[in-house]
Amino acid sequence: MGDVKQKVRARPTESAAPGLRPTPLRGIDHLALVTDDMKATVAFYTKVLKMQLVHVRRVPFAPDRGQPPYENVRHYFFNMGNDSLFAFFEYPKGLEMSDRDLPGGMQHLAFHVPEKQFNDLIAHVKSCGVNVIGPFSLGHPFWSAYLFDPNGIRLEFATRLGDESSVVESARQTEEEARAELKTLLDDSAEIERWLADMPLKRD
Repeated sequence: MGDVKQKVRARPTESAAPGLRPTPLRGIDHLALVTDDMKATVAFYTKVLKMQLVHVRRVPFAPDRGQPPYENVRHYFFNMGNDSLFAFFEYPKGLEMSDRDLPGGMQHLAFHVPEKQFNDLIAHVKSCGVNVIGPFSLGHPFWSAYLFDPNGIRLEFATRLGDESSVVESARQTEEEARAELKTLLDDSAEIERWLADMPLKRD
């Protein structure tokens, strides 16, 4: 396949911030999860989470590229904001449920919610009869609330009170904090220093 060249609009990127280096990835194109009840899943994500259904299709079994091991399954896409899609395959009913707390599982999925919309979204979710756990302070300025979708998928609403930095910027930590944790992972002090030198740490 030849190179495809086209004009694209320039976008601001986190790599423009001090200490962040460019990456060939822009972020999430789409997440693809599994349900055994597409009707309930569509109702939840459009009504409760206010996503818009944007694409519906069927996909064939294609073992050579890791497609679902079933023929002609539904594959529906939602707009989850910030130019990213959220998708589901519909598998047959009666299959064993996955375990999010085993290696290789997806423990939870966190959606960023701007501070000004955080409380209103939680109130809306509760008004739909869905239980919300929290919100909880995770240490200033981070706050999170948790809920489960009809498939048992654990979801998180994450926000930062009084902090308008980008999601990636908010992950910065001090060298002391990073060094203490890396010491629990690595025995080689030189390797720890190499990782610290590459991380976008907080600077005075």
